[in-house]
Amino acid sequence: MDIRTQSALLASIIGLALGVSMLLRPARPKVLTLYSVFALTVAGYYLSFFFHSLFPAATYPWAARITLGITVLVASLVPGAAVGFFLEFLDVSKGTHQVGRRLALLSVFLGLAVAVTPLADKVWARVAMGVWVLGSLLASVSLLLHRVRTNESRIEQLRLMYLAIGAGAGILFSALDFLGTVIPLPTLGPVFTTLYLFFLAQTLLRLRLMDLHELLGKIASQTVLAVILAAVFTVLTAWVDEDTGLFVFNTVVAAFVILILLDPLRAKVEEMVVRIFFRERFALLDALGMLRARMANVIDISELARLVLDTLHETGRVTHASVYLLAEDRPGYRLLDSRGPLPASFLDTAAARGLLFAVASGQKAVLLENVERRGATMRLQSVEGRRYRDELKRLNDTRAALVQMKAGITVPMVGNDRVIGFLNLWDERVPEAYASDEIALILEVAEKLATVLENSKLYEKIRERDRLAALGEMAAGLAHEIRNPLGAIKGAAQCLDPRRLPGEDGEFLEVIVEEVNRLNGVVTAFLDYARPMKQSFGPTDLNEVVTRTMRLIQNDVPANVQLAVELDLLLPRADGDAEQLKQVLINLVQNAVQALDTREGRITVRTEKPERFGEFRNAGGEVLEVRVSDNGPGIPTDQQPHIFVPFFTTKQKGTGLGLAICQRIVKNHGGSISVQSKASEGTTFIIRLPALPAEKPAEGLLAEGTGTPPPATRISQSFPVPEELREPPAPSAPEPKPKRERRRRAS
Repeated sequence: MDIRTQSALLASIIGLALGVSMLLRPARPKVLTLYSVFALTVAGYYLSFFFHSLFPAATYPWAARITLGITVLVASLVPGAAVGFFLEFLDVSKGTHQVGRRLALLSVFLGLAVAVTPLADKVWARVAMGVWVLGSLLASVSLLLHRVRTNESRIEQLRLMYLAIGAGAGILFSALDFLGTVIPLPTLGPVFTTLYLFFLAQTLLRLRLMDLHELLGKIASQTVLAVILAAVFTVLTAWVDEDTGLFVFNTVVAAFVILILLDPLRAKVEEMVVRIFFRERFALLDALGMLRARMANVIDISELARLVLDTLHETGRVTHASVYLLAEDRPGYRLLDSRGPLPASFLDTAAARGLLFAVASGQKAVLLENVERRGATMRLQSVEGRRYRDELKRLNDTRAALVQMKAGITVPMVGNDRVIGFLNLWDERVPEAYASDEIALILEVAEKLATVLENSKLYEKIRERDRLAALGEMAAGLAHEIRNPLGAIKGAAQCLDPRRLPGEDGEFLEVIVEEVNRLNGVVTAFLDYARPMKQSFGPTDLNEVVTRTMRLIQNDVPANVQLAVELDLLLPRADGDAEQLKQVLINLVQNAVQALDTREGRITVRTEKPERFGEFRNAGGEVLEVRVSDNGPGIPTDQQPHIFVPFFTTKQKGTGLGLAICQRIVKNHGGSISVQSKASEGTTFIIRLPALPAEKPAEGLLAEGTGTPPPATRISQSFPVPEELREPPAPSAPEPKPKRERRRRAS
């Protein structure tokens, strides 16, 4: 058996293995199926050529004639399979697919015309058929070259050019092999064809076109591994002479040894090749591996982010790195820490909707290069329709979010079925700078980071609980030690009766009584903050809570302040404690009254269900809002981050615990409270609470054609409340449930 026959057998075996391995993959896309057809067709050609070489025409005329016809016929199938695969791989327009099908049918017709007729015995017919097959294969190379010219990404152009050069080399050496039947030339066509099929498979499985470094690394590692395994097999089988039984036994033993050594050898060989030829890449992989181990010993969120970003930035493969975490005060993600040029400090939920949709669809990482490539491809296609516009908008939103975060690749961190943050990396020197195994390690680091973040939050809750428990014990003793002397001081001062003392002596006693009352209020507020809250949760109507609270405090509001409410009548219920929520509203309204002081002003309490793209959750969930707004002087920007900190106050006689207690109550309800304020424009406190699932309306309310006009979906009230709005009359007949009209109001 000569070298030409052996190389054909090798190419057929590897081609069959590649094609079958793709067919065995579950839920494979169409491009993998077409690759399997292409690989199996090439393998069939080399297998038929192998059998034809085993049967010389002089010895086996009929067998040689049959195998020759099969070889010609299978060769005619190769162009159609190649063109069909590359049309799908490059996502070419559907019109070009029709041309590819006609080319495949013409090739098969010509192959049959030669294979089943005496033309197969003519050298000129076989040469003409070979020229046609090779020329048709060049059409596949032309598809790659056309995409190189039309692609906007330079790095993508280089990678497509590498694929085109590889395909051209395979065709060239196959042509030289064809001429080798007349001119003695070395047989290289099967070798190049097999290598090209292998790395084309790697390109499809990695879901990205490999760069040249990764291609060379794969070639080197696979070559070294093949040589080692071949040496093992040779040592275990070469010493057997003609004993067939012993040869079979040693072959089985060699196969078991190779299977045992395959995985550890592959890992060691790939590590050795990367260490020798790609030092920067090895440094990044090594740093990512060490980072996973070091993260297990860190619990503080800020320290953890600093560790991750410093480690990645010091590898030299990252020019931009940042970590974003889910904000507690408003929908969106806040920058925790970064390295390199500063990205956007906040990414609101509307800007992140493209990324959140990608996570919901199952993507574990989003690459800027892939998003831009997909967007460019869609813009080139002349497709219309809502689905096309929606996808293009999502791609634009995703790209805008990546640009804001200065991210070439972003990895969402998921915890408790929602996106709790993003880990962003970028090497601006080269597009798509990270190889597949590097991305796999980055995904593991992000997953570990999400786990540590969740554990850190639980740890902070435990610390807060322990701190409040200790504070409560201290507060009980402190209240006893302070209130008794305060009571004695106040009683003594009142017994002296300041009205009977002349001059400043009476004023001093009044100051003593006033300050004792203020200290007693501080102690009371301190006890309220430290004391565990007794909560009674249940379905709560926020509109009713707001209305009752405003009626309760309307008499305490000065005449210069107008108190108003705006209620969303279609608001779902919330799971909450009405009394505690009433306490929050009273505190916020009183703060607004104190901010307005003596100026004319307006305080508005508004309920609504915001229509915005929520953060990703598997189970979904709606949010309700209560907004308390005033048109007072506003809160200075430098004070806004501290207003919820216990004992922080800007008032001369304030305790600094009112807003801290409000925040604690809202957090215990599973919600959040935030502030929006600008100097001289007023302040708005926003309370967000999770909504209970909407109740299904009765069938009678869904009936149409009753003739009753739909009721208003929003009502505005000013306090004191007009008599006609205090007790709305009950409807005389069931009314149909209206569609949600958020802008319609009725007085």
